Amino acid sequence: MAFPIVNGTEVLVEPPGNYHVNFTHPFKDTATINSSYWAFGIEFSVAFLFLMQRIYTATFIVRRWRSDDYMILAAWLLTTFAQCLVLHCLKQGVLGVHIWEMSLEDAIWETTLIHATTLTVIPGTVLAKLVLCIFYYRLSPIVWYRYAIIATSFITIAAFTAVWFAVQFACSPISAAWNLRLYTGTNCIDRPPVYMLQAIMGGVTDIMLMVLPLPIILRLQMSWKHKTALIAWFGTGLITLGAAVARLVILIPSLKNSDTTFVLAQGTLWLIVEANLIIICGSLPTSRIFLNQVAPKILGESAGRSSNGNKGTPPAGMRYALRTFGSSEPKRRHFDTIDELELGDRPYGSEVRWKADADVAGSASTRNKRKNHCEGSDEEAIVKTVHTGDPSIFVTDTGFVSW
Repeated sequence: MAFPIVNGTEVLVEPPGNYHVNFTHPFKDTATINSSYWAFGIEFSVAFLFLMQRIYTATFIVRRWRSDDYMILAAWLLTTFAQCLVLHCLKQGVLGVHIWEMSLEDAIWETTLIHATTLTVIPGTVLAKLVLCIFYYRLSPIVWYRYAIIATSFITIAAFTAVWFAVQFACSPISAAWNLRLYTGTNCIDRPPVYMLQAIMGGVTDIMLMVLPLPIILRLQMSWKHKTALIAWFGTGLITLGAAVARLVILIPSLKNSDTTFVLAQGTLWLIVEANLIIICGSLPTSRIFLNQVAPKILGESAGRSSNGNKGTPPAGMRYALRTFGSSEPKRRHFDTIDELELGDRPYGSEVRWKADADVAGSASTRNKRKNHCEGSDEEAIVKTVHTGDPSIFVTDTGFVSW
């Protein structure tokens, strides 16, 4: 395939009739390029801090790494690599520049990097969304709810996997997807609609993940003020929907625009925004546990629950406070406290035993620890054992943190 030559340089597309081409100092979409740098600098820093609090919480507070902790870390690595590819394109002047003001080799390099960016950000997005699915799955044992979460997970995996394969195998030969010298115009599928599908499915799954927890939240035993705050907390995921919609709005007009290297700059800007937001949202479930540990005053709680006004202060290593005889206890429905929502603990199916039941307590040293803890209280504590395989681990029947 023969390519046009402008001022002795082989280019992919001829410039408009009256356009003066300047390969040395080409016209750039400076506003979008600078916005991309700012978006990455600010959002990436915030996302990194949120990720660090999740890692800190899993390592030092909960002291247990679960599958979703590894998944959010992998998602961060993938999305960070994708963003670095975009920034490299901007720095090298092959993105945000008119396609006719760069050589064919530069255009091929830009296409290669954008292709790699797409293939990298898709699995990162899937992992981050699955982290939220896992968290939401733990919220309730209700059958229909769990099936809905599983269905959302399958939709997410299926849709983005289809997009990934459509991008990777869009051309024949496969390398024609990034090597423009092999592109004939008829040996590739129409790829912009594939990118649109990616943005649309991202928005659909965001809405599903926002709506599904609402019935569970409404059943929690807390005031409407706190329910509203919790709904707003879960609704932060809709911010990523806004980024996906913005990217979609930009992609639609670009479907028939041959100046791809220029118009894609705005799309990659919103890709940076969305990539960092999904990491932030995926790290949010542990944020309250983290704040309650390192900065309890932010939540209006004291780290140790001063013993002056709280006889139910938990001993070191316990996540929950003791409940004493005479204290009121509303009927529990699945997860009644914020800690249970965040930790994914299962109050149902556990055994409730009296303190005097020595058989459950296990070793004598464990019973002595419990006895010493309760001696400072005027009332006996009701202790609940959790099936952890370790008889020395005790938690109480009520959540330590509440709104």
